[in-house]
Amino acid sequence: MLGLLCKRLSQFRWAGDSSTRPWFPQISCPKFFSNAANEHTLTVDYLVNSCGLSPESALNASKRMNLKNTAKADSVLTLFKNYGFTQQQIANIISHNPDVLKSDPDKTLKPKIELLCNMGISGPILAKILSKNADFLSASLERKLIPTLEFLKSFIDTDEKIAVTLSRMSWCSRVPETMAPNIEILRNHGVPDSNISNLIFLHPRLLYSKAERFKEIVMQAKEMGLNPSTYTFITGIRALAGLSRATWEAKIAVFSSFGWLEDEIFSLFRKYPSIFGQSEKRIRERLNFFVNELNWTVADLGRCPTAFQCSMEKRIAPRCSVLRVLLAKGLLKKERMITALQWTDDQFYDKYVLKYLEEQPQLLEIYQREMGIQESEIGSDIVSG
Repeated sequence: MLGLLCKRLSQFRWAGDSSTRPWFPQISCPKFFSNAANEHTLTVDYLVNSCGLSPESALNASKRMNLKNTAKADSVLTLFKNYGFTQQQIANIISHNPDVLKSDPDKTLKPKIELLCNMGISGPILAKILSKNADFLSASLERKLIPTLEFLKSFIDTDEKIAVTLSRMSWCSRVPETMAPNIEILRNHGVPDSNISNLIFLHPRLLYSKAERFKEIVMQAKEMGLNPSTYTFITGIRALAGLSRATWEAKIAVFSSFGWLEDEIFSLFRKYPSIFGQSEKRIRERLNFFVNELNWTVADLGRCPTAFQCSMEKRIAPRCSVLRVLLAKGLLKKERMITALQWTDDQFYDKYVLKYLEEQPQLLEIYQREMGIQESEIGSDIVSG
């Protein structure tokens, strides 16, 4: 603002003579304004040209950090490249944590990276963890990182699994303090440590919840009939954690609109709670297909959770196109149709396409069309079959 005022005053011209000209105090533009502008330009240019950030991301990052020179930043980039990070991964780290460029690469960054490397975490996995959790590089090695890894090791038995867990976490500098109260809640309600370990490994973010809210979820799962000693209980609290009361009631209403009774809906939840983590649209789409087009009953769907969980385009619709032909020709019973949706792709192809190809040659064309498979991709299988 002051720089703009200086420029405006320098351009001002008085229309009268010198005797009537007003007096203005002499204003000089401080040198530091010019230096600050230069540093900002240097920072943005460096973030774009050397670090790979987009202009917009570089501008946002420059609001949090300015470079007076690029010597240390160059060393940081070299360190990342030496560990095999791609340009995009480096850009991700810096856009989330631009202060990394001002860190000492040997004294501050390298020991933290080596901490992970010593656990067998390297290459693409190392880069993935740090590009998703850039704040890891700013946390204290002794006070935060080592205690967090020791905490995870007390539940997870291999370094490989810890690496996967870290890749699923959003970094929190107080991981033990945040997770411990919720772990204690699970233990108090009879959840075995083996299932707690699975929860930490598969869904670590769920344990970031506030203890009061987490306890409500656990109690709700028990009230709905889930057994805390089973793995299904873990699946259930994960599903409930993502549901507000309004969303839960809306999903119940979807099932009810297709004739499901409340007991049948709750029975489905107790068996396959992950189904209720899906969107209303997805649930309605599948119910409409199986109930209205295939005339499946509630009991049929209860025996086939795959009907809710698999892709409609990649599995359900292509397979049902083949199975409908077999049903119509009397070559398949409805009960086997339910089972057929649960086979792997190769198993399904062998059991329901190749097996009946001589009697029903159109099956191949139907399957290819619905799956979007080129004839050349499948021809060799036909010959060998």
